[in-house]
Amino acid sequence: MSTAAAVSALMAGVLAFSAASLRAQAGGGGGGDPGRGRQVYERYCVQCHGDRADGAGEVARWSQPRPRDFRGGVYKFSSTPYGFLPTLADLDRVIQNGLYGTRMPPFAALSTRERRDVIAYLQTRSPRWRTEGPGKPIAIAAEPAPTRESVTRGRELFEANCTKCHGDGTGNGPSALKGMADDWGAAITPANLTLGRGKWARTARDIYLRITGGINGTPMPEAGDALSPDQVWQVAHYVQALGGWTGSTPELIQFAAQLPPPGTEAPSEPAPADTTKR
Repeated sequence: MSTAAAVSALMAGVLAFSAASLRAQAGGGGGGDPGRGRQVYERYCVQCHGDRADGAGEVARWSQPRPRDFRGGVYKFSSTPYGFLPTLADLDRVIQNGLYGTRMPPFAALSTRERRDVIAYLQTRSPRWRTEGPGKPIAIAAEPAPTRESVTRGRELFEANCTKCHGDGTGNGPSALKGMADDWGAAITPANLTLGRGKWARTARDIYLRITGGINGTPMPEAGDALSPDQVWQVAHYVQALGGWTGSTPELIQFAAQLPPPGTEAPSEPAPADTTKR
């Protein structure tokens, strides 16, 4: 065997061993290959998320919110309960759709294999994936039809549970005005729910998941036992009616606009007319 052939064979063996090692570290990537995924990452992701997947890429200093640091295995948006790892489908959704209002763009042009590969690579960046599996997705109760009654009740529940941060729905609650930070120490503001969509959420189903599961790494808590499934839907329908969310109706949007904003006193009933004969 020539020297060149021997070197080529040695390099091929090293690359194969490296890929196998990464695959073992990943703890299961839904069939993805971490070795190929690293190449996808270096082409599309390293500018923001950095060489070490620590969220410190070249353009991170100009990004708000900051790019995700994958080393802790904490992902904000998932279909699983608060504190649990996301599912493969959750990660795939963020890669495909991006995060609205941030520098995370949609990568829908990537093939399914490329997305699975880069997910498998990201799973090698945090030790959590070696000891934990994804959480069980939150069960979503059947959605009742949104009505004026559900929007009204949703407003009451929103005032009792959400106004501290979200205020009147625009994110101007007292906690927000004092200043809030996420678990990475970055300044964070509550979502403006009147925009008709969130960074991740688009539909009432998405709102239901965010209310129920919270947002990992942020002050947005999970509902836990505080709200029943019906109550979660009521809040979701009220939030829908605050803006042009998918599934909103002009009738309910107009109706919600006529309700007193959360944090204000409901208008008192007018005094009965004086019908005494004089």
